[in-house]
Amino acid sequence: MDRPWFDEQTGALLLDDYAVEMDSYRRIVEDDTITDADLLDQTQRVMLLLRQLEDVLSPEAKALATEALSELAVLSALQVKRLQATLAIPH
Repeated sequence: MDRPWFDEQTGALLLDDYAVEMDSYRRIVEDDTITDADLLDQTQRVMLLLRQLEDVLSPEAKALATEALSELAVLSALQVKRLQATLAIPH
């Protein structure tokens, strides 16, 4: 899958667009229920791909990929926290 990460015109990150096109995503969300097994399967899929990536990257590319993936994880965690705060029921 050799696709650009960014939209040439807007500069927007395209990974979210690609995610909803993935067979794994479509299969999991087709019944509108995300189970523990679905999350475990996806976690294992990601771990396998990251292990494969780690094996083929040069040390410099691995360092950059580690930083980028870590920042992406930070962004994801912040989005979850913001969503949780938005949905919080006042006491």
